[in-house]
Amino acid sequence: MSDRRLKVFHAVAKLLSFTKAAEALHMTQPAVTFQVRQLEEYFNTRLFDRTHNKVNLTSAGIKVYEFADRIFDLYDEMENSVRELTGEISGALTIGASTTIAEYMLPRLLGQFKAKYPEINIRLKVSNSEGIVSMVEHNVIDLGVVEASVANKNLIVEVCHEDQLVVVAPPGHELSRRQGGVIKVQELKAYPFICREEGSGTREVIMQYLLDSNIQESDMNFCLELGSPEALKGAVEAGMGISILSRSTIAKELKLNTLCVLQLDPPLVRPFSFVRQRQKFRVRVMEELLEFAKAYCESDS
Repeated sequence: MSDRRLKVFHAVAKLLSFTKAAEALHMTQPAVTFQVRQLEEYFNTRLFDRTHNKVNLTSAGIKVYEFADRIFDLYDEMENSVRELTGEISGALTIGASTTIAEYMLPRLLGQFKAKYPEINIRLKVSNSEGIVSMVEHNVIDLGVVEASVANKNLIVEVCHEDQLVVVAPPGHELSRRQGGVIKVQELKAYPFICREEGSGTREVIMQYLLDSNIQESDMNFCLELGSPEALKGAVEAGMGISILSRSTIAKELKLNTLCVLQLDPPLVRPFSFVRQRQKFRVRVMEELLEFAKAYCESDS
């Protein structure tokens, strides 16, 4: 409905990057550049300064960006108002989720939601928690689902699920023979430990848990840093060390007996949370997804 050139410009202005805008819009970078140049020709002025590999808005670009924000908010409000009158629930949403949630929680939830509302198109972007929060802040996605705490007054954070984290070790490990299946947090220092990458919500939660137990990062025997739960599980199965993972990610491995699990003392629980912009107009599609997801999480807990 809205001008394609304006949509592309708006994405570049939000991200201050032609490359990131192309990724967000599923376009090639030359196509993004072409759309922006067409808009600049229409206004007969430059909208971006491109110097030293940096992109900044010109004075004219700032004005266009401010109006574009208002225009797209009005489009959303208009579509939502008309759909409420007609009773239609359709449209599109872009959701972002951190790796653990995208791989182990969302597929079933979104599958059931799509079955109930087949007219709603959902796009999913996957990143670590830090990346998802950044996408919400820059309006690249409508809704984020993350596994770490979020401290940003411009964002609304709603807990949707409590997730338990546990210690995992290979079956032949000495911990696998421990009666009671419990490990005290101070004991973690004695074993090679495999952790997630910087920016991961899981890593952030674990590091805070260790600090709360008076364990510094330098006290731990970190032996490997990996970028996904699957890679981490594979390294533990190969006997490279122990780790801490969400219990929801290891159901298959426990059934196949390729990993053993120990409860932490004290226990470690974290929230999975919805994150969205405080000022963004909430369309009917978003309301339906939030309500559906809350009901799903309650029934699954």
